[in-house]
Amino acid sequence: MSLRKEAAYLYLLSKELNKVNKELKHLSKKAEHHIEKHNRSKSEEDRQRHRKKHHNVKTEMEKLLKRHNDLISTIRAHSHRFIRKLQDEHLLR
Repeated sequence: MSLRKEAAYLYLLSKELNKVNKELKHLSKKAEHHIEKHNRSKSEEDRQRHRKKHHNVKTEMEKLLKRHNDLISTIRAHSHRFIRKLQDEHLLR
């Protein structure tokens, strides 16, 4: 691949990584909120409801963390290729 294509891949992957990071931060706040609600609730029904909501948010976060790790490994591979292409192009000139 050319240097330009590698740069484009890195740009698009970094944008996707930013989206995933924002979503993870949002879900983390939601999970903390449900834990606080669970601890403050008086009835057992409310406690179970907030525990279930926390569990659902946690599973979503696990899926996003897997996507995050995949993006990181892909970015790492493309950055190595980008560096190699950049060095090859610099040495040819």
